[in-house]
Amino acid sequence: MRTTISVTVETVSGATTGLERLLALFSAYELRVTFFISLGPGRDSGFFRRLTASNHLLAHADIFRAIQKAGHDLGMAPWDTSAWASRAAHADREWTRGQWKRALESWQDLFNVNPASHAATDFQVNPWLFAFEQQAGLAFASDVLGKSPFFPVMQSIESRCVQLPVTLVPLSVLRATGKYQESTLHEELFASSQKILPAGQHWRISSDESPALVEKMIVMWKGSSREFLTLPAIAEAAAESDIRQHTVGWARQEDAGWAATQSLACADLRG
Repeated sequence: MRTTISVTVETVSGATTGLERLLALFSAYELRVTFFISLGPGRDSGFFRRLTASNHLLAHADIFRAIQKAGHDLGMAPWDTSAWASRAAHADREWTRGQWKRALESWQDLFNVNPASHAATDFQVNPWLFAFEQQAGLAFASDVLGKSPFFPVMQSIESRCVQLPVTLVPLSVLRATGKYQESTLHEELFASSQKILPAGQHWRISSDESPALVEKMIVMWKGSSREFLTLPAIAEAAAESDIRQHTVGWARQEDAGWAATQSLACADLRG
């Protein structure tokens, strides 16, 4: 069985203390993961602090470069993740283009290359995002929840940028149910991860997540002889297979709101 881990970096605290702890943890277990980083205002910054460049994640560029030097994969997240979480699902083309352009230009200025991948904040998407990902020539995106790699179709937009969905229920959703104690979250996650999926299980965490919980998951997966793969490796394998088109819909995530989700295969719809 295969497992993939990706990390979103969307807060100032997550770009400093959080990242340092996770990098040390992944190094200790010799794991390579994908970090999706935002370069705009941190989600943990207040309104007025968000206007100050020092409270933008771009101010912590050194640690992002350290991620690369450690051998991890880097992908792009939206520029203003707070605005994206609240507006993207209903945004028009121009608003989406503005957010995309700012994120892309900041990324190019920092790394001198185009991003290879993208992950939408809180699984909030719109058709224009998929169009811009294809236009940018991304190797893959990971914007939605789902079960297998697919080409997204939303409204009249069809993209050939493969989606590598997150397969495990986000921790924010598990916590929102009120059914689990923090001390037993790892047990619920491990049980959920036993299902065999075409590309394996994909777990996404925030860089603010507790390193203790992350380590519990790593230890349990390693103890069950899991093979750890990176998202680029999954994308390469998917490119050699028959990738189907699926519509992208919405699913209620308990009290955590709505999330974009892989839906029916287009052939199933036509049939």
